[in-house]
Amino acid sequence: MHQYDGAVKYLAHITVAPKRRRILVRLGYQENMTILDDDQSRFIDQAMKQGLLLCQVKGAFGRFRIVRRSPSATALENGSVFESAALAKMLNASDEVVLMASTAGKEITDRISAEIDQGNPTLGVVFDAVASQAADAGLDAIAVILNTMLRKEGKRLLRRRFSPGYGDLSLHNQRTIFDLLSLERLSLEITETMMLVPEKSVLAITGIEGIKS
Repeated sequence: MHQYDGAVKYLAHITVAPKRRRILVRLGYQENMTILDDDQSRFIDQAMKQGLLLCQVKGAFGRFRIVRRSPSATALENGSVFESAALAKMLNASDEVVLMASTAGKEITDRISAEIDQGNPTLGVVFDAVASQAADAGLDAIAVILNTMLRKEGKRLLRRRFSPGYGDLSLHNQRTIFDLLSLERLSLEITETMMLVPEKSVLAITGIEGIKS
């Protein structure tokens, strides 16, 4: 038996520090090719700091046992089924999955739209990149927390994680994860087209494996 009580855990405040390099990559920066002058670099750095202050990162995660699998699908204890050959292959040695969610919050997404509407698209684009990386960094932070817990059980998370809409895992699986984690508790919504609101939110699936001695 693992020590986890099976309940979904909610993190109301996640401190993140997205790497500058990753934000620049989202902005189209190519190392050794893109040259920023001092004014551009100063503007981007200030916008990054401002954007990060607008992010209110929070998240959730839950562990679920795998009860049945095939080469193209993975079934969980609650009856949910994820149809994806690539995901099934990744989870081949796992007895449990972890479903996780992270959001940068509503304030930053509202500010992105406002800056673009007010004729400041460059600032809006930087904020957009910061928010995307902040949401991803939220998943990284959740993984650190989980690995600390799992280490006591002689287990760890897989290094890879899968998000709906990636590869052969349909975007419709966002609804399954949304419902299993009850993400309305994070003030998230999901549209009929399976898009998350606020936009800068991300869901992911990974597995748990034993630590080899």
